[in-house]
Amino acid sequence: MAKNKKQNFISEFRKDTVSGEWVLISSMRRMRPHFLKSANVRHGAESQRQNQKLKKDCPFENPQKSGNSSPILWYPSPKSASQEIKDWFIQIIPNRYPVFPQGSVCPTTSALGPYEKIDGMGFHEVIVFRDHGRDFKKMSIDEIGLVLKAYKERYKMLEKEQCIEYILIFHNKGELAGASIAHPHSQLVALPIVPPDVSRSINGGINFFEKNKKCVHCVMLDWERKEKKRIVFENKHFTTFTPYASRVSYEVRIFPREHSSDFEEISREAIPYLAESLKDALSRIGKTLNNPDYNFFIHTASAKVKNVPYYHWHIEILPRTDKWAGLELGTGIEVVAVSPERAAENLRNSL
Repeated sequence: MAKNKKQNFISEFRKDTVSGEWVLISSMRRMRPHFLKSANVRHGAESQRQNQKLKKDCPFENPQKSGNSSPILWYPSPKSASQEIKDWFIQIIPNRYPVFPQGSVCPTTSALGPYEKIDGMGFHEVIVFRDHGRDFKKMSIDEIGLVLKAYKERYKMLEKEQCIEYILIFHNKGELAGASIAHPHSQLVALPIVPPDVSRSINGGINFFEKNKKCVHCVMLDWERKEKKRIVFENKHFTTFTPYASRVSYEVRIFPREHSSDFEEISREAIPYLAESLKDALSRIGKTLNNPDYNFFIHTASAKVKNVPYYHWHIEILPRTDKWAGLELGTGIEVVAVSPERAAENLRNSL
């Protein structure tokens, strides 16, 4: 009996092929008393508490009436032909509390002894969805497709800004994921630098390409599709899988099946397939983990570099089932309680 228990206990360090960083897969961690509570009860309670906030007090229920600026872009429902702002389904507005001053003025760099700094500047915007209680899982494929179209169109507008080097689109759902407002919305930040996480990923891709003359993401995607252990869902244009070196339990990534470095170049034909993949992934995660809080973001190449052979854009989805403590903070190694193989199996069987 003890022998079987030992065999079922997975503990291994896995190296991320792109970044070179290590994660620890330790299945015993999911046996801790708070893990399932964190994944199911506590997160569900947080979301329920958020949803109990009165719609009339929500600043995104009527953005302009609540003091937000006029929309930079807005879109009616996919089924509506209305050209009146009162019939909006998506609005893109400036964030009222941006992380830096917004505008097109290029930042200056300065030094202080051994230190270096660059002035904070860029664009910080909010993509607001109309319905207070309908996040992606409850949207139709056409509605999610419209959200993706909005992402793409605003990205293509901002990439023309002279000083913008990187544009990140992300979505926080729930307080544990950093969402301060319950109303469904995504955010966009356009930065004068390439952020560290993306820079490590891009540099890892460059290093792999220089040694192997292949895109590391394409190599991993081909392997995953051949091995099938971590595949969750596929359609004509996209593959969803749990990464071999997942950073959190039930992390999921969605990759285009054909090589592409730039999200903003996604074709009109491919958008509904990405909408289907995103809805499917979030529905499976919601079903398996009882609607946890989560973050997702789009990782793409730099705004100023196009069609590179060493990078492959993708969406990363990270459920918030646990939090860092001393081991993680002291080593920088993320400890994952549910192996990617087990997570993929559970997600495949969820719907």
